[in-house]
Amino acid sequence: MLVTLWRHGEAGYAASDAERSLTARGEAHIKSSVAAYHSWCCNANVRLPTYCVHSPLVRTAQTANILGADLSLPQVVADDRLAPGEHNYTQGLFLADDVDHQFVVGHQPYLSELINVWCDTAHHHGLSPSGFAVIRLLMPARGGGELIHYMPEGFSL
Repeated sequence: MLVTLWRHGEAGYAASDAERSLTARGEAHIKSSVAAYHSWCCNANVRLPTYCVHSPLVRTAQTANILGADLSLPQVVADDRLAPGEHNYTQGLFLADDVDHQFVVGHQPYLSELINVWCDTAHHHGLSPSGFAVIRLLMPARGGGELIHYMPEGFSL
């Protein structure tokens, strides 16, 4: 299976971290990154994801909804197991079993942890807002994946 890890877009301030919404710049940056992602998928002969799972926080839901709308995803769902502070992130319990390619929209440092554990690397793979990484995942365990595309900064405007 392919898994595209996508960090939420730039978020503003709110009374609580869970309520932080995307900024206008964050939304525009995501749309630009989606265009670059779509182009990469076409050029690399990679099928687009058909499923998107995201953290329940506002900014990840907004990011996932932009991905869903711009790429015509049939299913976009929230999963509490992707919320900051949750444990066992690397077990991939939030992944859909019957999907060939899926998005996981989340937060740092959790997405970096997934890259580093699943691809068994000591190199730190951080993702800036709207950055993404594509992993060919045989199983969600240490060394169970291969990093095949990495765009840590997203696509700049």
